[in-house]
Amino acid sequence: MSNRILIIDDEKLIRESLTHLLTGAGHRVEVASRVDDAKVQIAKEVYDLILIDLRLPDGSGIDLMRHIHDQVDYAPLCIMMTAYGSVDTAVEAMKYGAYDYINKPFKSKEILLIVKLALETGKLKREVRDIIKEQSKANDIISVDPMMERVMAMVRKVAGNRDVSVLIQGESGTGKELVAKAIHSLSERSSQPFVSINCASIPGNLLESELFGYEKGAFTDAKSRKLGLLEKGNGGTVFLDEIGDMEAPLQAKLLRVLEESKFRRLGSVEDVCIDVRFLSATNQSLEKLIEENKFREDLYYRIKVINIVVPPLRERRLDIELLLKYYFDHFNRKFKKNVKEISEGALELLQNYQWRGNVRELKNLVERIMILEDSEIITEEHLPLEVFSANRDRNRFGLALPWEYDFRQGVDFNELVKSFSSYLIEEAMKVAGGNKAKTARLLNMDRGTLRYQIKKLGVVNGNDDESDDD
Repeated sequence: MSNRILIIDDEKLIRESLTHLLTGAGHRVEVASRVDDAKVQIAKEVYDLILIDLRLPDGSGIDLMRHIHDQVDYAPLCIMMTAYGSVDTAVEAMKYGAYDYINKPFKSKEILLIVKLALETGKLKREVRDIIKEQSKANDIISVDPMMERVMAMVRKVAGNRDVSVLIQGESGTGKELVAKAIHSLSERSSQPFVSINCASIPGNLLESELFGYEKGAFTDAKSRKLGLLEKGNGGTVFLDEIGDMEAPLQAKLLRVLEESKFRRLGSVEDVCIDVRFLSATNQSLEKLIEENKFREDLYYRIKVINIVVPPLRERRLDIELLLKYYFDHFNRKFKKNVKEISEGALELLQNYQWRGNVRELKNLVERIMILEDSEIITEEHLPLEVFSANRDRNRFGLALPWEYDFRQGVDFNELVKSFSSYLIEEAMKVAGGNKAKTARLLNMDRGTLRYQIKKLGVVNGNDDESDDD
């Protein structure tokens, strides 16, 4: 399919020569000579590329580009043309999305090359937008990583069953609620309410009244009947986020709802029947909470008919570049910025970063950068210090650092100490060429202690040279 190009120039000769040149290259070309006429055409038609003259009879090409940048949803790429070029004008044109800036008179080969490159760039941008648009059908889950593809395949299967309960597990910031919304939006219940409640953010006694509602006079401040979230979600989906923080008495009542599909408002003697699908999420180990008698085992198996585990961002690094582009686009619109890309060096640093806060942390990082910086290209110098520190420390030690462990899930202290001790001895022995006397000096310990540690840790021995000679 040929590309659609709009030429906006008040000089008839320019319009005709460019039309002849570009139609000869296989493009469909339309023309306008005034700002007002161009606005009408741009509102009615979708163009792949627009060539704009800087000075027009009824306004400036910069003003028209600003209008396109702010008002046109599909935001076509623009090339600014002028015989009155200056650095300031070029900068302003680029600020409002100009792909390039060319001075008149220009050569045919020059125009054809710039148009070709602009159209290729526009195609890539549309492909990214199409991916994002397609993903938005599943509630903004932006991913091309195979691990998330498997998650979404399970989401689609689960969505086909309108009643099955699902437990969604994953670290904080991985997008567990987005997965829950995707299940709802792809299910038969999509036209009905999606009710979300964070069990960790509401005290136990208030959470009960929020879920079940209450009758007038049920307690001192109950001035009238209040419908609970379970009742408001009737026919749809109820999402219980951070269910591991729910108190034990409420867990028992929730279990009854799951088993019998009915409950009683506080202060009532009558049952209320409901038809809802329950989705739950947690970043804790419910198995560990069960061992500690903090979570009911029968409730655990009732909410975990299907289990979906959302991988952390550090395990789906293919998504980092796509997420960056998504948030650049989002915050460009929000802050009226024009960030176009990220340098290879900066991208590599971010791909090696551990992302303890996952996608939420990445979003916050992009927002911070775009508030503070005005550059069109994000480079290493724009990244916060913690990104450099994490990369430096990991390269230095070659091991996962303490903040990379999820202590909420529990860690094996002895195993970690053993692993790190073995690493230190092995690295020192490499430097010492296997000489244990020199190794002991490098580690600031006596040779007897070194021999004991080598035996205890199972470190591969170096040579048997015990002398102090290097």
